[in-house]
Amino acid sequence: MSFTDLENLLPDEEILMEGFANWNTTLNSKGGKLFLTNKRIIFKAHLINFGKKYFECYLDEIYVEKNTITIFVVSNLVSFTISFRTKNGEEHSFVVTRGDKDLWISKISEAVLNTVQSNLSVPNGLSETEKQEIKSNVGVVCCGGCGAFVVSVAGQPTKCNYCGRLI
Repeated sequence: MSFTDLENLLPDEEILMEGFANWNTTLNSKGGKLFLTNKRIIFKAHLINFGKKYFECYLDEIYVEKNTITIFVVSNLVSFTISFRTKNGEEHSFVVTRGDKDLWISKISEAVLNTVQSNLSVPNGLSETEKQEIKSNVGVVCCGGCGAFVVSVAGQPTKCNYCGRLI
């Protein structure tokens, strides 16, 4: 089995996106592959890297401040960086190919939205149709100012809690 294979998918977990990436750690950068599933962000390093070769973070472990999820996406001419902070304060950063920027943003938005909707509390006594209608009005958008992902309600202006930009 090569480093690109994931052998530990959870029941009902599916890979939404994968691509070659570098994991920027305090001491160095490790090459490997980054996976985004509907439940986790996973990095699996090439075998030739030193130190830790595997990392995973459940999407619901990512720090949220009010309506802003601390996943940031920033790009330059060559690369695209995906960074996030966990609820316990750890920061992680991965550099992927810039050509996949729009697809990564789309898939991260999809994964975050699914996580938010599955954890959304709706009042008891509503019909399933009413519950689905409430959930369908919740969206996730990438802030054009700082690159964070912001939970919004359809038709309502939303403010990013990091840069203050109105979305």
